[in-house]
Amino acid sequence: MNNNSTLKTTILLFSMLTFTQMANATNGYFMSGYSVKSQGMGGVAIALPQDALVAATNPAGIVFIGNRIDLGLDYFKPDRTAQVVGNSYGGNGNFDANGRGSFLIPNFGVTKQINNVVGVGLSVYANGGMNTTYTSQIPLFSGGQGSNAGVNLQQLFIAPSIAWKFTPQQSLGISIIYAQQKFSATGLQAFDNANYTSSPGNVTDRGASISNGFGANIGWLAKLSEQWNIGLHYQTRIHGSFNEYSGLFANNGTFDIPANYGLGLSFEPTNKTTIALDIQRIEYGNSSSIANPLSNLTQLGSKLGSNGGAGFGWQSINTYKLGVAYQLLPSLTVRTGFNYNNQPIPNSQTFFNILAPGTVQKELSLGFTYNLNKTIDFSGFYSHALNQTVYGSNSIPSGFGGGEANIRLSEDYYGLGIGMKY
Repeated sequence: MNNNSTLKTTILLFSMLTFTQMANATNGYFMSGYSVKSQGMGGVAIALPQDALVAATNPAGIVFIGNRIDLGLDYFKPDRTAQVVGNSYGGNGNFDANGRGSFLIPNFGVTKQINNVVGVGLSVYANGGMNTTYTSQIPLFSGGQGSNAGVNLQQLFIAPSIAWKFTPQQSLGISIIYAQQKFSATGLQAFDNANYTSSPGNVTDRGASISNGFGANIGWLAKLSEQWNIGLHYQTRIHGSFNEYSGLFANNGTFDIPANYGLGLSFEPTNKTTIALDIQRIEYGNSSSIANPLSNLTQLGSKLGSNGGAGFGWQSINTYKLGVAYQLLPSLTVRTGFNYNNQPIPNSQTFFNILAPGTVQKELSLGFTYNLNKTIDFSGFYSHALNQTVYGSNSIPSGFGGGEANIRLSEDYYGLGIGMKY
């Protein structure tokens, strides 16, 4: 821990790896959980601190876990497809978005107890989302020219945290979050003209655009008894803007990371069994570029890039996470979990979401932790997000020949992690 250069190198390598990876995630484009242990239980963490990455969800938890370092790596394999039917402009077909089929997503956390009542930590983690790499042109997007359609959104979070036990059983915590977003889009030539955008030339094929922003995550955790924990957290909206895509995203390229907040409970019916439940709200509906409906792109004030302009039409969602952990052997804990969220994409908004088919709603997970000795543990998980199709309903504007866009996504991902007490 005294070797600052080692810590800085770890964070740098993490950042480089994160920004060359990523794909869709389960709760819209938010990850279901931010550590290997959490993901093995469906993503629960608000009232169940298990490792140094608890601060990514509830920073109040870091003061209950001691001095730890945790490092994880997920292998992510989504399956994304789209279909256009009934289009009078001849844009019908089945389209495969798996030009890039697998991704690596790392996570890293460290905590240090300053004294009996104050703990500090650092978490480095990521959201993946809105990644599509189509293997052929989508005529309604490309206009029969240019590159294949696709987008890539990546979000990296670096969050120093501090927590304070204001009673022996309760803590408050706060993380100051630095968020860097990276976005690129290709194959959208059909939208890159004055009929559909307020800023022609800033819609597609502009390379990678970088956005930086700051926010905060505030949490509370209480041990109600030897068996029951309760926790709350609130993460602020984080402002972002992609200047190179000011003609694609509403309000001249604005792309904010939505606020999210939640309640968690954990219960230990026996000294070997833990059951945890998280209920979270993600405010996609309050971020203009994510929430504004596609509507009719020829409508005054609805052009891409304009103030209040067209977007992806996502709605805010609730997520429900349920996890169980059982100590099978003195050195082995096994986990399972289930994660469910409301559908963020309405049937009327499927056309533009060919680019971002974040449709999955149900995820099942299994996990384990094996204690190699008193200080080092090794963990793993497997999660499967069930196949989910959203069928369009009047989803393609008449100006693009009408018809329906149907979008489908399923996901498999695996993760390994190592943790160390010091």
